[in-house]
Amino acid sequence: MITIFKSFIITFLISYSYAYSHSIEDKGSEHYHNSGIFLTGTDSSNASPDGPYVFYKGDSIYVRSVAFNGSDLAIEEDIYSDKTNVILTCNVDDRNLFHFKLMETYVIQPSEYPFPEKILAVSDIEGNFTAFRLILEGSGVIDKDYNWTFGKGHLVLVGDFFDRGLNVTETLWLIYKLEMEAEKAGGKVHFILGNHEIMNLYGDTRYVRNKYIENAAILDVAYIDLFNEDTETGRWLRTKNVAEKIGDILFVHGGISIDLAKSGLTLDQINQTARENIGIKTSLIDSETGKVINSSKTGPFWYRGLVRGEVSDEEMEQILNYANAKKIVVGHTLVEEITPFYKNSLVAIDLDHNEDLVQNKLYALWIENGEYFVIDNFGEKKKLFD
Repeated sequence: MITIFKSFIITFLISYSYAYSHSIEDKGSEHYHNSGIFLTGTDSSNASPDGPYVFYKGDSIYVRSVAFNGSDLAIEEDIYSDKTNVILTCNVDDRNLFHFKLMETYVIQPSEYPFPEKILAVSDIEGNFTAFRLILEGSGVIDKDYNWTFGKGHLVLVGDFFDRGLNVTETLWLIYKLEMEAEKAGGKVHFILGNHEIMNLYGDTRYVRNKYIENAAILDVAYIDLFNEDTETGRWLRTKNVAEKIGDILFVHGGISIDLAKSGLTLDQINQTARENIGIKTSLIDSETGKVINSSKTGPFWYRGLVRGEVSDEEMEQILNYANAKKIVVGHTLVEEITPFYKNSLVAIDLDHNEDLVQNKLYALWIENGEYFVIDNFGEKKKLFD
């Protein structure tokens, strides 16, 4: 292993124009998730310690982080020739960190699973690492040292863990680490891609914090190349699905539109098509199937019509029959509390985790023995419906 520090004066970054002054946009007419600070105007975040990022070039593995070297930010770079020798450290802050190894192989995730003994589902964390940690720890998914303690349980992450917050990297690496640990324990982490994962993978930076644009400049890459097919996180994310069925429950970030249901596409076909088009803007997708799946009006990681009540009870029944599911769990569309719709056949779980963190009350969906509960960060459960 070779370790290198490459220093950059922070003011070097100021010469870049667009990326450092883009305004924060609303989530439709809804909200702006953030990690720690609720923002309503221009993003004032800037370059700061971040990483690690893992790049593959030829036969070499480059592990690069943005770190302080004296008073200046610099690239800290380790170069490896063998993946098995790489042990990564992710520093959450001055006091918290976790270590993990790289995955030996990448496996395309199945679209369907049998029902496990218990499920914790959470969505739309959007870089709010503290909220994510508190939910997982309070629910017994991890211990205080970020280790998997959920046994054979399944953790279902229903999209949008990118953007808006200032700890996206840490959040992604924790998911990555827990995925490996869960497999060893007989459990499972399901990372279902949302629209913000898809957007980042094709380089849409509208909701990316300035911190990450500036850090990419320090690392001497375009932002999109932090997650391309020659990176560890890019390869890992490209194994993920946009919809998965666990038992008789369909988990999908946005929802299933009646148009998608009428298409007759199987879950495998939806997921395969979504993966084939990762990194391609919707306007550049050629296939009709790809257009349906990536459309902001009909696509599973964009569609909001279910939570907004835009389908009839009869159409909802058609959608459930199409998916061969009894319930659908979605994120994407903000609700004040975890809320069932359509006679409890739809459960919406996108919460304002930032505001809930301020109130020190965070919530997720807990499913066990066919019963649905809301669980908080202290482990208290409340039945969602009978």
